[in-house]
Amino acid sequence: MTKQRIAYLDFIKGVCIILLVSFHVKPQGHELHQTFLMPIFFFLSGLNFKTYDGFNTFLRRKVNTLLVPLVFFVLLGTLYCFCRNLLEAHFNAGEAISKLPINPIVNNTPMWFLFVLFVVNIIYYLFVKHLPHWLVIVSSLLLGGIGFYIAKQGYVLEPYLDIAFVAMPFYMLGNEIGKRGGISYQPPLAATLALTAATIIWVYFNTPVINMLHRNYPNALLLFGMTTLVILSLFFVCKYVKRPVPIISYLGRYSLIVLGTHYFLIGILRMIGKKIFGSDETLIWLSVLIVTMALEIPVIYLLIKYCPRFTAKKEFFNKGWKINKPKEIKN
Repeated sequence: MTKQRIAYLDFIKGVCIILLVSFHVKPQGHELHQTFLMPIFFFLSGLNFKTYDGFNTFLRRKVNTLLVPLVFFVLLGTLYCFCRNLLEAHFNAGEAISKLPINPIVNNTPMWFLFVLFVVNIIYYLFVKHLPHWLVIVSSLLLGGIGFYIAKQGYVLEPYLDIAFVAMPFYMLGNEIGKRGGISYQPPLAATLALTAATIIWVYFNTPVINMLHRNYPNALLLFGMTTLVILSLFFVCKYVKRPVPIISYLGRYSLIVLGTHYFLIGILRMIGKKIFGSDETLIWLSVLIVTMALEIPVIYLLIKYCPRFTAKKEFFNKGWKINKPKEIKN
């Protein structure tokens, strides 16, 4: 029996994934996007956190839903980069291979999110299993502060561990709201409007550039306080979406596939856009964004149909960590 979809959650994911693609098409001038896009994905992931029946089951599910798609999309990215390098090197395979980055995730940069989310899940599981509830909250906040401090000092904890630390408070916030019935709770309209108004005012006077991947953070109050306010405002406003919104909700439902494939489409379409529109960046940005999102629809269909185990639609590893006879994963 398939679990019923929650319309507003798919809608939020759809809005955010479209904004993310928009940012990757034209990163300049999209400071507000960076303020909440990746933090809200960590928040949404935390809403449905479960420990299942033990660490083995928990780990297997996270491998199926995060690491297997990570490897799959990174391999696609590597193939794409190799083919691009091969053309640029006039079909010199050795030169094309030598130009591939040491870190394979760079071949499909958005995949850093899946790796960091996997790390966050493991850390949070250990917190929940071995710490009292109040200490889970304190520890998550403390790790966020440590990650922020590390970035401000100019240090990097590879592989992306400092980013995972910064993401912990947002994931914890999602889990706290989720387990207290926040997914189904509809706040009063007056409270939603008041929160949204406060958010708009704060964002109007403070629009910092927040880029988790590049460890580009403002002060701690703006990073955690303002971002949390933006997340909660969007979360509560979108709760008024009661039915799936065509295209947006569909893209949100399969945001993992969009996340894993849009980089290739953008790379190809930008080259075509430059040939057609020359130096007009606005037309290039708009046309590439529209065509990319349109192409994602058949891409989603094809990957779900032919690669369900690699896109978290079916299990890759069954009980006992066997690869055979996959079953559908309930979203």
